[in-house]
Amino acid sequence: MKLSIGGARVNYIEMLSYLGIGGAHPGGLSLTKSIVEHEGLPISSHILDAGCGTGQTANYLFMLGYNVTGIDQNPIMIEHALKRNKSTNLSVPFFIQNLEKTTFESETFDCVLCESVLSFTSLAKTLPEIRRVLTKDGLLIAIELIQIGELSKNEKKKLTSFYHFSSILSEGEWIQKFLTHQFRVKSILSPQDFTFENEPITEFSLSENIPKETFNVLSDHERISEEYKHKLSYRVFILNKS
Repeated sequence: MKLSIGGARVNYIEMLSYLGIGGAHPGGLSLTKSIVEHEGLPISSHILDAGCGTGQTANYLFMLGYNVTGIDQNPIMIEHALKRNKSTNLSVPFFIQNLEKTTFESETFDCVLCESVLSFTSLAKTLPEIRRVLTKDGLLIAIELIQIGELSKNEKKKLTSFYHFSSILSEGEWIQKFLTHQFRVKSILSPQDFTFENEPITEFSLSENIPKETFNVLSDHERISEEYKHKLSYRVFILNKS
């Protein structure tokens, strides 16, 4: 069944916030755990969870003992994250901030983690800002959508319109973007590099007064994922400052 996109008053980003979806990135928290184990970040690392959503990842890292800060430009997501703090009796610092221009001092973080975030931003603004807040030997870990199959102009238009992507890039195009903004590729991991004992579970933390269109958008998203599963995938880009 081909998807007809349009007409919904609730967009994809709003859907995520209304439903309080945690681990919305490919692989969910299971992938995050595998990446943290793979990289072996020192426990003293100060990590910025950029685009933290409901705070699921930041909460996990905090419980491991990391010094972690979460930011998201969506106030509803930060509200969910602060509620998570209360329910877990933790004190992860969460702030409403835009990754394109944060209030942090330069060289504040040893690692910036972006889980399906950069695709929604202006890379010309976010990558220089990430580089600014990273320490000299800092690490950028980005889980990002990539194009692996041919997409027509109409298909790209539908996808960018529905998801509000700034662009849909191939692995090579991502690498070029990172190099242009003075990042050095340390490693690139694909779905085949990970095995999960259990299937990743999507977490929900529902808001009050959810617009009914929200569930239509969720259904559309599920259909898109199935329709384009052979044309879209993801990579985990692990990068150092050049």
